[in-house]
Amino acid sequence: MTRTTSRRSGFPMLYRVSQLALAASLAAAACSHPPPPPPAPPPALSDSATAALAWVESHAAPIALHDSTPSADERRGVAAIASGARILGLSELTEGTAEFPEVVRRTLVALSDSGFKAVAVQAPMPEALEIDRYVRGGPGNPNDVRRLLRALGSWRFDTREMVAFVNALRDWNHLHSDKQIDFYGFEIPTAELAVRTIVTLPDSVIDVATRGWLTRSYACVAENESAHFGLEGRAADSSFWNACAPATRAALDSVVAARARAKSAGAAAQLAYAEEMARLIQHHVAVGLRHLPRQEGNAEHVMYLANLFGPQGRIVLWGGDVEMGRLTLERTTVQTGVPLGQRLTAAYRPVAFAVGGGMLRARVPSVNRGSGGRGSGEPGFSDTRVARPTPNSYEDVLNRAPSPSGDAFWLDARNLPSDKAGGWLRGPRQMRLINELYSPVLPGAFETTIELPTNFDAIVFVRTPTPVHQ
Repeated sequence: MTRTTSRRSGFPMLYRVSQLALAASLAAAACSHPPPPPPAPPPALSDSATAALAWVESHAAPIALHDSTPSADERRGVAAIASGARILGLSELTEGTAEFPEVVRRTLVALSDSGFKAVAVQAPMPEALEIDRYVRGGPGNPNDVRRLLRALGSWRFDTREMVAFVNALRDWNHLHSDKQIDFYGFEIPTAELAVRTIVTLPDSVIDVATRGWLTRSYACVAENESAHFGLEGRAADSSFWNACAPATRAALDSVVAARARAKSAGAAAQLAYAEEMARLIQHHVAVGLRHLPRQEGNAEHVMYLANLFGPQGRIVLWGGDVEMGRLTLERTTVQTGVPLGQRLTAAYRPVAFAVGGGMLRARVPSVNRGSGGRGSGEPGFSDTRVARPTPNSYEDVLNRAPSPSGDAFWLDARNLPSDKAGGWLRGPRQMRLINELYSPVLPGAFETTIELPTNFDAIVFVRTPTPVHQ
C-alpha cells in the first residue's frame, strides 16, 4: 500500500485516527466472517514422479539454514558435488531471496578445505576488485560496503544480505590466514575504473612523470571502449586494440617497477592494488583483440580469475538466472556455462538454485497500466508470494520431499538411475526462472525447460525462501 502524507501539521493525527478506524473495521469484518478455506492440496503425482520423489528423498543432502556453520552432512554433500571440479557455477534461477547469499557463503566455507579460493559474481571486474581489497583486510569499514556493492550495478547486490555476506568474508579472512577467500567479478563492460585507479595514484606513491606517462599509455583503452566497433570494419577495430596491447604491457611493467621501488609499506600496498588493476587492463585488451561473443568473453574472464591461483585454481561462480547452466535459450542466447563446459568438461560443475514457495523481492507488473519503467507497468520492488510450483515441474517434486531433507538441501543429479525415477528426473521439465520481474498470477510465464544433468549437474533447493532486504 502506498501511503500519502501532508505537510499540514493537523493531518498526521487525522491520518492515524482514520487508520485506526479502518483497522477496527477490518477486525470486526474478520470476526463476522469465517477465515478463508485452506488451499487445495497439490494434485497427485504420477507413478514416475512418485518414484522420482523417493529417489530425491534418499539422496538429498540437507542444509540447516538456521545454523550458521555447515554441518558435516552438508559439507560432505557440497564436497561430493564439487569433487574434481575447478569451477562450481551457481545459477540463481530464483532471485530476490535472502537465502541465496547465505547458500553461497556456506558453499565457500564447506569448500574452503578443498582448494576453492574465491567467489566471482556476475558483475564488473574492476568494481569487484574494490570489494576484494576490502574482504582481504584492505582499507575501509562496514559503512563503506553498501557503496562498494552499489558500484556493481545490480539491484541483486544492493541488499542488507550482501552487506552481511561481504563482511562475513572479511571476518573469515581475518580468522583464516591459511584459507583466504577472494571476491571477484567476471564481466568487463569497461576498464575505466581500473585506469582511473592507476593514473590517480598520489605523488607520495608514484612520481609525476611516471603518472603522466601512464595516463598517456592508457588513453587507448578509453578510445577503444568508446569506438563504434564494426562500423570501421574488423581490421580497423583490431588496429585500435593492437596499438593498445603493447602500451598496456609497458604500463604494467612500469607499475611493477614502481612497486619494487616503494619506500613505505603504505605505498607498496597501493601499488600492489594498482598492479592488480594493470594486469586486469592487459587481460581486457587481450580479450578485446579476439572479438569474442559475450559468453566466450565471460568464459575467458572466469579462466583468468581461476588461473590467478595456478593451473588448478578453483573458484565458485555466482551467476544470475541460468547463466552458469550448459544451456542455450531460444536457440540463440548462449549462457556462459556453455563455453566453460566445453573447455573444462567434467571440471565444470553447474548448479541450479530453485525454491518451492515462500516470499521474494521483485517488481510485480500491474495489469492495469501500460508497459514501461517505474510507476507504469513495472512498479518498484515489493515482497511478493511465490506461486505454487506448476504440476509436473522439478520444483513440484522437490517441494514435496519430506524430512529428513529439511527446508533446504543439495541434490546431486550426475548419476541418476536408469529406472522410471531417473527417466522423470532427466526431463525435460519446467523450472522457474524468476529475476527482477515476477507475477505470481502468471506462473507459467516464468518457466524455462531444463534437463538434468545435461544443463545442470545438481540443484540446491530452498523450500520456503524469505525476501531479500534492500
